[in-house]
Amino acid sequence: MDKLDKQRLDRAYSSYLAEDYESAVQQLRDLAAITTNPWDKAELLYHEAMFLQEMGKVSDARARVSELNIALESLIGSPFDGSEFDVPVSLPVMARHADLKVSVKEGARLKALHQIEDLIARYPRQLSLPQFRAMFEEVKTLRGVLLAELGRWDEARSFLEDTAPPEVWRTYYNYYLGLCYYELGNFQRAREQLSEAIEPGLTSSWVAKAHFILGLVEYRLSDMKAAKHQFELCVSSLDQRYIEVAEVWRGLEETSRALGLHAEAENYQRLRIGLKSDSKVN
Repeated sequence: MDKLDKQRLDRAYSSYLAEDYESAVQQLRDLAAITTNPWDKAELLYHEAMFLQEMGKVSDARARVSELNIALESLIGSPFDGSEFDVPVSLPVMARHADLKVSVKEGARLKALHQIEDLIARYPRQLSLPQFRAMFEEVKTLRGVLLAELGRWDEARSFLEDTAPPEVWRTYYNYYLGLCYYELGNFQRAREQLSEAIEPGLTSSWVAKAHFILGLVEYRLSDMKAAKHQFELCVSSLDQRYIEVAEVWRGLEETSRALGLHAEAENYQRLRIGLKSDSKVN
């Protein structure tokens, strides 16, 4: 890609980072329309796929990945691992990265996990290059996250502990590592990680989950006051779609009773029972 085209690509990324997503994608497509180099066209497919999957346009992203893979089949006889950043060697790595990211968005966790393992096994030298450092750390973090989501807590813990996550992944990394520690019974370390996760940057749908798990952690550590506070924060969260609200009422009921707040405990019990009754009716 020549200097002018690289500048155009940089402008597309600037638009994307400014959350002007549609403009960013259109800039990539406009650049692809005037590009004659097949390698450059293939590289632009990678960038477009990455933009689209982050925008939630998963089917469009999958289509771009398919186009990219077809283009690479015609350009490369047999991909190989190399010690330099060079488009014919490095673009297959980027294509596999886009493919696994789309698999994650599609909810195909086990497929994405296998893709990550295959990527790391095939391209250790490429992934050690400075140009791929951020990608490699993201992929390693994602590997731990996927293992956690599959309930493979000890494997997930091991991989996450051995990872230095990109800054944009930091709060989610803390959440998943804290969740692993909770599931493995290491409540003190779970408290530390989950407390760090509840910082600016964690989206609202995750905040409620983090408060809920932290409430369970505090309960296991016999700090009923702290546990009750976390459950209260969970209830006040703006997004409760990803938590079992009845279990939050149960947590508030039990911690209130343990603290001698019997009137509050009875109120939370009524809320819990009422919620279950409503769910049966619906």
